[in-house]
Amino acid sequence: MSWEFVVLGIFVGIAFTSESITGFGSIVIAVALGSLLFPIPQLLPILVPLSVFMSSALFIRFFRDIDFRLLFKRMLPFMLAGMLLGIALLQVLSSDALKAAFAVLVLWFALREWYKLQRGIITRPKPVWWQPWWTFCAGITHGLFASGGPLLVYSMNTFAIAKANFRATLVCVWLGLNLTYSAIMWQQGLIQPVLPVILAYLPVLAIAFWLGHRIHKRVNERQFKQIVYALLTFSAGAMLLSTIP
Repeated sequence: MSWEFVVLGIFVGIAFTSESITGFGSIVIAVALGSLLFPIPQLLPILVPLSVFMSSALFIRFFRDIDFRLLFKRMLPFMLAGMLLGIALLQVLSSDALKAAFAVLVLWFALREWYKLQRGIITRPKPVWWQPWWTFCAGITHGLFASGGPLLVYSMNTFAIAKANFRATLVCVWLGLNLTYSAIMWQQGLIQPVLPVILAYLPVLAIAFWLGHRIHKRVNERQFKQIVYALLTFSAGAMLLSTIP
């Protein structure tokens, strides 16, 4: 295995530890950092199946924490529709320009919410259309970059969700979407050549699962939100930097 794949393994460990802590962030961080080494189209056939493995483990371990009403009524239908549109748009749009715009949007949201948390500002109720629209947009970004987490967190921001339910429910979204995404890439013949790399990274996922859950148990709700916003800021900043030639 070349040194690039060794470094990518370190990035995978960091990224998937974040998913074990918060329920999201694995692919957006891995794509942002990994794009320093490989083109994004080369990364996705590795990272998306790895996300299926991690999400499956988290799903089995934390099944009782899932908010199924929120999952099937508010999340999955809009995310799936958006993802299919995003996959189609990937063929015709400039991915670097879109990624930069997406990163700026996420950075703005994360810094704004961190400021509100520090100041104790209460989030105002949003219109009925607000959450479905942003969830649909999260699906589009997932189809384009396999990175729908930041906008999905944004869309779910008005709901009072305990950290355990938040993590477990998000994990179900990634499991459903990335199984679909993996099936599409398998049909396209993109996963088969990188199967040895995927299998080589499975021990890294096991360590990330263990470490992330230990951190998750040690933080309270306020600290959990701070971690989420810090993770969003880091992810957006890394993604923005990866678009600079």
